[in-house]
Amino acid sequence: MIPWTLIIVGALCVIVGVLGLISLILLPIFERFEIVYDKDKEIIQARTDKEFGKHVRYEKKNLTRDFIICILLGTMMFFAGFYLGYAEKGENFWLYKKLFPDRVTVQVWDEINEAGQFVTEDGKAYTYYILVSGDEVSLSGLPCADMEDLEKRLSEVKRENTVIIYDSFAVSSTYREVKKILNKMGFDYEETR
Repeated sequence: MIPWTLIIVGALCVIVGVLGLISLILLPIFERFEIVYDKDKEIIQARTDKEFGKHVRYEKKNLTRDFIICILLGTMMFFAGFYLGYAEKGENFWLYKKLFPDRVTVQVWDEINEAGQFVTEDGKAYTYYILVSGDEVSLSGLPCADMEDLEKRLSEVKRENTVIIYDSFAVSSTYREVKKILNKMGFDYEETR
């Protein structure tokens, strides 16, 4: 919710700032139309009065500064929201998928061979592998409901087998809990990222 709030408020600030700057650029043009076509005496008198002109220039400078600050803060808020959203959900963040569709990687298990074993870059094959993705855990491709379920399934595995832990944007506490269970049960394990 916070990322989207920052993104929306940031985008609104940028829009307000840009529209404000455009209005400051177009305002003298509209005043000239009023002078020429409407022959508005107040605008003509205001243009010829030096004190009034000095005050208008001063306020225009302040207003320009305010609109530029609005654009800069809005841009920073937008990208802060984008960063927080990406940090929270990774490539599954909706805005990331829309802005960078060619960069979204679909998890393809090139590491899994036909026998269902996890194969590392050096060619070792592991029958038992634990994937920790976010706060979800799966053992050899089968999702575990919770840590007790993982522990129950691991109790059926012989201790001489080496288990590999695959970190796929894992939540730190979940990843540590998996390692704690493996240590408690006496498994040799390796970690990969």
